[in-house]
Formats: sequence, structure tokens, C-alpha cells
Amino acid sequence: MHRALVDTLREPGTGRPLRLEASESAEIVGDGALVGERRYPIVRGIPRFVDVEDEGQRQTQGSFAFKWGQRDTYDSERMREQSRRWLLARYGFASVDEMQGRFRAARRVLDAGCGSGYSASLWLSPGWRRDSAGAWVGADISTAVDLAQERLGHIEETDFVQADLMRLPFASETFDIIFSEGVLHHTPSTAKAFGALVPLLAAGGEIMFYVYRRKAPAREFTDDYVRSQISNLAPADAWDALRPLTELGRALAELQTSIEIPSDIPYLGIKAGRYDVQRLIYWHFLKAFWNPDLTFEENHHVNFDWHHPRYAHRHTEEEVRGWCDAAGLAIHRFDAQESGFTVRAVRN
Repeated sequence: MHRALVDTLREPGTGRPLRLEASESAEIVGDGALVGERRYPIVRGIPRFVDVEDEGQRQTQGSFAFKWGQRDTYDSERMREQSRRWLLARYGFASVDEMQGRFRAARRVLDAGCGSGYSASLWLSPGWRRDSAGAWVGADISTAVDLAQERLGHIEETDFVQADLMRLPFASETFDIIFSEGVLHHTPSTAKAFGALVPLLAAGGEIMFYVYRRKAPAREFTDDYVRSQISNLAPADAWDALRPLTELGRALAELQTSIEIPSDIPYLGIKAGRYDVQRLIYWHFLKAFWNPDLTFEENHHVNFDWHHPRYAHRHTEEEVRGWCDAAGLAIHRFDAQESGFTVRAVRN
């Protein structure tokens, strides 16, 4: 942890500055503590502020700690390249250099819900700062933040904090960019999590985020039912229990069969047209993901990511735009896909 980070930290709840207790006199702080009304440990250079009372949030915390620990299920160059292309397209960047340049121009960047640092690693690399005074801070509720440090800690001006998105330990208006890729909907309330981030954004700063979109009625019902059966299992048990679902996705894809829907079926959210059978079921009845360019375990990772976390809220475009309007944010990019909404908005 860089000592400069301490100046931006505040005690969750009270908002008071924190006093650093550490023996090191150098710029980099190892173990120690931050002290306010309570004492917050610094372990392996990461300040720890997590004190989760909500049972559903604890379950989601454990689910993602497990998922991000399965690095062989998401870290191949093939999957990284697919993820990188999707990330750039949704946020409106023509290249990694362009995305990196946008972050480089910021004084401070918050990756809110950084997980294992996977999304950041798709653009963040040594030399990203050049002559900029910028810094990147990754915050996550789970111990995946330790994996993020292993992955990205060698890169200049990177820091890591373990904390709850709903109670992040930062001073108001600390960050010029807040990036939150697919995280806000995994909290007790997407809207409240979004509302907790906005005050941390400097005037004129930009928030970039992705949230799930509400799906067709039958798909919504099935998703909630499967989650009710799976989320109570320990992560390793849920991983195994979901294997038949991934096998179903593969079997449907291998049919390579399409079907013509002659008329709109509005109460199922289905438009008339020709559909691949696997995609018809996937978007309208059951998330049984399958991409033939990925391994079984990589496909399984995607299905686990969807079905096991207790919190995985889905939203309408009207809801998402409403959050931005209420927070005084001007939307300058709104990407709507069947999977979700990707938004870039500026604080007035």
C-alpha cells in the first residue's frame, strides 16, 4: 500500500480520517493498521474494512472468492481476448490504447468490485501512467482482492482495499473515474450501491458501469428458481451441481438446429423470426451458456457466475437511466444488449 492512499481513506460510517499504525518509514506500507474509532488491519499491504452483516452479501462474497480462485476456468488467452473485445465494444473504445489513455488522464481511478483484477488486467499494464500523476485503486469485498494484488501489484501506482461497495472507505470526490464492471447488481440493492459510489466521484468525473438487464418472463422465473436451489450450497458443491446445466447448454448447441417463430409471443418476450434452438432457450427460458470456442470449464465458469451468487439483480433501461438522472449524472454513452446495460456518465 502506498502511503499516499492513506490520505484518501476515511472510516466507514463516521467518515473520519484514519491514523496509520505501521513500522515502515518507506513509501510502501506492509502490515500494520489504520485507526479511527475502530482498528482496521493492513494485511499483506491491503487495508481490510470488511464487516458484512447481511447474510445474502456474505454468501455472494464467498461465491466470488471461490469463483475467482478458479483461475484455470477464466484466464486463458482465448477467453481473455474474447473478454477484451467485448469490454472495449461496450464501453466504446476502439483499442486497448484508447481505453488506457482515458484512464491515464484521470488523477485517480477506482475499480469498484475489482475481483481478481481480471477486467482491469485486460487494459492495465506496466507503463500505463507514463507522465501522468494517476493512480488505480482496486476495491473488493472478497479475498479475491489478494489475487488482484498478485496479478496487478507489480504495476506502478496500484493499490488494493478490501471493503464493501456499500461502505467504501474513501473521502468524497476522491476519484476522477469510477469503473464497476458487473458488480453493482451483486449487492443487496443495485440502486443503493450505485448511490454509494456517486459521492466518491469528483465534479466532472466519469462513472463507467455494467449491470444486468431484465430478461424474458420465463427466463426470469427459471433463473430465480435455479438460484434458490443452488445458492444455499457451498461454492464447491454448487460448482458440481451446476455441471448438468452446462452439459445441457453444450448438448443444445451441438444440435446446430434453428426454428422459425411465426408470430410474436409478447407474454414470453419472444419476437417472430428464426432462432438457433440453444439461443432461443438461453435468452427466453434458461441460462445454459455455451460457447464452442471455450473449454467446458470456461463455459461452466460463466454459468456458475450467474446462478450461484445470492444477489444477481436485473434491471430495465428506465431504472438505470433513472439512477443517473437522480444522481445528477449526464449519460454520454448507453450501450444496451440482451445481457445488460453498459453506461458512461459524467457528474455535473
